[in-house]
Amino acid sequence: MATYDLDILVNGFPGKTATHGGLGWSSVCLLRDGAHTVLIDTGPPAYLGPLHAALDRLGLAPSDVTHILATHLHWDHIGNFTMFPNATVVVGRRELAWASAQPPGTPLVADLHVQRLVALPERTLLVDAGEETLPGISVLDAPGHTPGHLAYRVATTDGDVLFAGDAVKNRYELATGDVDSSLDMATSRRSVERLRSIMVEESVTMVPGHDVPLAVRSGQVQALAPQTAQFSVFLDTTAGETPRVIT
Repeated sequence: MATYDLDILVNGFPGKTATHGGLGWSSVCLLRDGAHTVLIDTGPPAYLGPLHAALDRLGLAPSDVTHILATHLHWDHIGNFTMFPNATVVVGRRELAWASAQPPGTPLVADLHVQRLVALPERTLLVDAGEETLPGISVLDAPGHTPGHLAYRVATTDGDVLFAGDAVKNRYELATGDVDSSLDMATSRRSVERLRSIMVEESVTMVPGHDVPLAVRSGQVQALAPQTAQFSVFLDTTAGETPRVIT
């Protein structure tokens, strides 16, 4: 079975505002096995710069990406698939059917990106849970946040990893099952429980939708990397003053 080297291009951030909606800083990961170069989600439109920079550090170009595995079709997870001209987009059959039936302006649904996927069937691979999309990558049902939300289990060189998307957005949701922003809270909680059980019973780690990689050890959720973010706030008006930096 194929195993993949994992690089996290952008770590997700578990933040939300009361006035401006979600920050939308989602996890974007890269998998390589020598034959395939695979992205898990592509982040929000604001990630164009960070994605180009991260790929460049690895000696890659957007044209090198062969596949994109979409967990779901919200704007902060599918916002940049068009920058990868040679990539096949793997998306849940149920998810695309649901998203394409939503009227324009449906909260969080990436209208134009969904329309583009529907218009490019030659670049879109529809999948269902239980399938193996690529060697070493299996598809899991993880509904609730959206009806057709998927998770992916990948055999990496450091062990199996669950890529949960927004089925599990952050360490709080993994630890408590208390989900936020879901179309079906009860179904979401069951998805969290199922993914957590896999982690506990099979010693699998997780990359959540909006946090750093996580593990469950001795019953406790542990972050496997530091969580960092930096904001430059342009509130000063005096010439020569630098922006306030909040870390």
